[in-house]
Amino acid sequence: MTPRFGHQVLPLLLMMLIAFVSVPATAAESAPQRIGDQPVLFVDSSLIAKSTGVSLKLHPPRKTGERLLTAEHPWESATLNWFTVLRDGERFRMWYECYDVDGWPTTDDTSFCYAESQDGIHWTKPELGLHNYKGSSANNILFRQVGEGKHRSRVHGHGVFIDPTAPLDSRYKCVSQGMFQGIGDRPYYIAGMTSPDGLRWTRQATPICPVFADSQYSAFWDESLKQYVLYGRVGGRGRAIGRSTSDRFDTFPPLKLVFENSDDNPPRSDWYNPACSQYPRQKSLYVMLPSQFRHQPDTLDIHLAVSRDGVKWTTPDRSTPFIPLGRPEDFDGGSLYAANGIVEFGDELWFYFSGAKLKHEETTIEKLAKPENRRVFSRAVAKKDRLVSLHSDESSGEKPGTLQTIPILFEGNQLHLNAATRAGGVVRVALLDKLGKVIPGRGLDDCIPFEGDQASHRVAWKTGFDLADWASKPVSLRLELVNADVYSVRFLKP
Repeated sequence: MTPRFGHQVLPLLLMMLIAFVSVPATAAESAPQRIGDQPVLFVDSSLIAKSTGVSLKLHPPRKTGERLLTAEHPWESATLNWFTVLRDGERFRMWYECYDVDGWPTTDDTSFCYAESQDGIHWTKPELGLHNYKGSSANNILFRQVGEGKHRSRVHGHGVFIDPTAPLDSRYKCVSQGMFQGIGDRPYYIAGMTSPDGLRWTRQATPICPVFADSQYSAFWDESLKQYVLYGRVGGRGRAIGRSTSDRFDTFPPLKLVFENSDDNPPRSDWYNPACSQYPRQKSLYVMLPSQFRHQPDTLDIHLAVSRDGVKWTTPDRSTPFIPLGRPEDFDGGSLYAANGIVEFGDELWFYFSGAKLKHEETTIEKLAKPENRRVFSRAVAKKDRLVSLHSDESSGEKPGTLQTIPILFEGNQLHLNAATRAGGVVRVALLDKLGKVIPGRGLDDCIPFEGDQASHRVAWKTGFDLADWASKPVSLRLELVNADVYSVRFLKP
């Protein structure tokens, strides 16, 4: 009986196997990506199904060369350090750390300070009257140490954010390194602070995360996750970045590695700090601006990493700095660190950063005592939604680059391009149905070619521009580029 049973089953198994491997690729794909009416930024390949002659191109912001904030007071005499910039209503607000020569290097060498601005460019350091420094409270120091008893210490590597879910007495929150003696095998852990106004701070009595990490921290309330998210430095392939989430601000599990060196990084290099935040008005896009520390030549410059979920990170171009070093004689010629916070201003994004002539291993008190070596806060400016583009490769000449997106679900009835063409360049767009077939009247040959440079160009075909019949249905876009950059697409309602 056994042979007869085997002869019956084998053909059936073969038929099942053939049927399985013959399933069309579209049937095995995941559900369409719902994009609604939000801009789709081409900062990574996550929405790209296939492409030819098209690559991702980084468009670094323009460094302004401004010296927005410099060390000018006795409590800043050893240099400025980590800082956060937020736009809070009509004000720009800054929290920063600085060191003085007299205190260096002790546990009481750091002042946690405050500055503000009406335009984000011209900053003042108000006399707050909150801390007595060498006999006078006419300064902008919030405190030098915070906490109680054995848990009283300076802050280091802070990140301030505004919590939209919190009561007014704890609307402002801050994460940093803090000292908590007598609770484990080391005194330093991740600490949390809260404030009703961003000026008067209270430290949590216990660590909010039971790990030690040097460098800067980033934290924020993630509206899409309905959780707090915390980033800080961890070990990986050299210095790396870790992440933790919690539905409570006062307790986080240990940071887990999410971003580290890869084989295409320069040898003997690693990542120093996260400078992580959500992209303005984009709940499902995260931006990290870590400094890449190259052990030789001992420099740090700022790079761009992006993520759709905060866990899986990619770099559009690891070989090109997002904010590069200046010349060796410039104030930003040796090391750069990004501030926490991205500021949206009109059609621009402002990225604040600090720069110093000194390289990593050159930071000694003897050299910091010279004013020209102290860290300076500056700014870099980019057009909003134009950090990375789909770029038609110059090597392809007049042969178009093509790209097809994964299936998407959109809202609205108009498709808009954020794009720019070069000499002789054009962009055309086709709409495909759920089977990947061109929708009649919405093909590449039907599309009226786009030429020029516009942040929001309405795509039209010979038969019109209305796409209402395909709203909320699975479709894909096919783009054809000749000497062009496409930064984003967006479906809009009239």
